[in-house]
Amino acid sequence: MTDIDVPQVADRELAAIVGAEVEGRWPDDVSGLDEVVRYGLVPFGKMMGPWLVTHSSLAVGGDIATVLPAAVAVECVQVGAMMHDDIIDDDGERRSKPAAHTVFGQPTAIVGGDGLFFHGFAALAECQDAGAPAERVAQALVVLSKAGLRIGDAAIREIRMSREICSVDDYLGMIADKSGALLWMACGVGATLGGADDKVLQALSRYSDRLGIAYQIRDDLMAYDGTRAGKPNVSDVRNGRPTLPVLLAHERASVAQRRSIELLLADTAVPVEERYEAMAQLVHDHDGVPAARAASHRYVETAATALEVLPPSVHRDALADLTVPGRLV
Repeated sequence: MTDIDVPQVADRELAAIVGAEVEGRWPDDVSGLDEVVRYGLVPFGKMMGPWLVTHSSLAVGGDIATVLPAAVAVECVQVGAMMHDDIIDDDGERRSKPAAHTVFGQPTAIVGGDGLFFHGFAALAECQDAGAPAERVAQALVVLSKAGLRIGDAAIREIRMSREICSVDDYLGMIADKSGALLWMACGVGATLGGADDKVLQALSRYSDRLGIAYQIRDDLMAYDGTRAGKPNVSDVRNGRPTLPVLLAHERASVAQRRSIELLLADTAVPVEERYEAMAQLVHDHDGVPAARAASHRYVETAATALEVLPPSVHRDALADLTVPGRLV
């Protein structure tokens, strides 16, 4: 695979609408906290969060004008989380440009991430002025808050999993709460603002959890399948993160090779490029890449099934399109 194989989500029309909203809020001459906020937001990535917010809302009868501030809100919260993640992981690149902490320094980037979170809550509250009933806005704020706490708990679990092998089930449970909750934040906020009932919200929760697991597996694979990820491919090895391709290779390896994988995860002394090359070889020798890819495809199949509860529409079809292998995963 090459850099052109990185899946893209946002369509041009939606990207232009959300992009114009962001540019209007944070023009290129802003300073102080907003300068750091803008740096994180622009240029845009795949805009998966705004895309899911919008289509989840429209799929249950919402309208784009009412939900547009929420699309900005979710993008702010997700970018703020990434800004902090880059500091935790010591990654110097994000979206194929220097990470915020390498440009502004860690203290300023931490505050910038915090600022993005608060901008997100403020933008979501604006949905009431845009026409959403107050009770729906309040419910959407609860969704955003609970999803954020779930993501934070998963982040702690991920940090504690570092430097050693864990079970595949424990890993999948963690990424369901990490990446699944990230997608649920978008789907749940959008559908709540659009007036979805509990049955539809539960279906979108199943959809986002399973799609999130598959999406995270796709992200794991980028370190080993030649895809350009927009961040260093050595990051997981440098931080001793046992991703799914590594865990599946470990299951298939001999006792001696399992020990090699374990030592590579624990090692902090050998240069990271050497550790990465050794880990990549072990992952490929034991079919970690095709096994992980097959797992991601199984999860998107169940994600597609969850959408059957939603009423037929072009927006349900758009959500289902993300479950087609090659579209997102």
